[in-house]
Amino acid sequence: MTPKTLTLAKGEHKYVLRYEAGSEDDMVTELMRMADDPRTNLDWLDAATLSFQVAHGAAADCFHELSAAAWWQE
Repeated sequence: MTPKTLTLAKGEHKYVLRYEAGSEDDMVTELMRMADDPRTNLDWLDAATLSFQVAHGAAADCFHELSAAAWWQE
C-alpha cells in the first residue's frame, strides 16, 4: 500500500510526514510529541490540524473499502 503523506509549511520550516495506513494512532502520537518538543516550531494547533487530516484520511479509506464491498447490498 502507498504511504500516506502529510505536509505543513510553517515559516522557514517544511514538515513532510509519511505513515502507513493502519498506523494512524502512531502518527497522531508522534504529532503530539512534536508539538510538545520545544526544538520544533510545531504548535498544538498544527498538531490538531494534522491529526484531523489523519482521521479524515482514515475515514475516507473506510468509506472506500465499504463502497467496494457493497456487493452484499445487491
